Amino acid sequence: MAIGDKMKIFKYTILSFLLFSASYTNANQNKTTTNLNFADFSVETKAKIKNANFAYEYLVKVYGCGGGAICGKIRNLLSNTVIALPNAYLIEDENGENGFSIEYYLDSSLIIISGVLADPDVSKSKEGYKRRYYNLINNKLKLIQVENSHYDGGLD
Repeated sequence: MAIGDKMKIFKYTILSFLLFSASYTNANQNKTTTNLNFADFSVETKAKIKNANFAYEYLVKVYGCGGGAICGKIRNLLSNTVIALPNAYLIEDENGENGFSIEYYLDSSLIIISGVLADPDVSKSKEGYKRRYYNLINNKLKLIQVENSHYDGGLD
């Protein structure tokens, strides 16, 4: 094999490697990885309020609100104020999959809500199944992050 042919093969190999590396890097950049965890939002308190199940002084409740949707509220057990969950969610999508789930802990102000929004205007936009991360600050839920997700469980 001539030196010219070896150079062509070498150039082709380098070009192929560079193209593969660039496409692999771009594919990985499109993935959303969340490094948020409940311990990062720990709540310090001296005492737990009776019946609290979230952030030591709040009670989270979810309930059916008609039309195959789930609504919810968060009650501050000290001040008796109520915070509605930001949206209503479908119990599951039209295929009977991608169920609603909500995750929260007694010692954390982080709440994760997963599901398909029940709002007809949003549903028409084909937003689909999302995981929404909220932080409870001063009796308000602040949206931290939204990520595409796949179904990972049912109603918690």
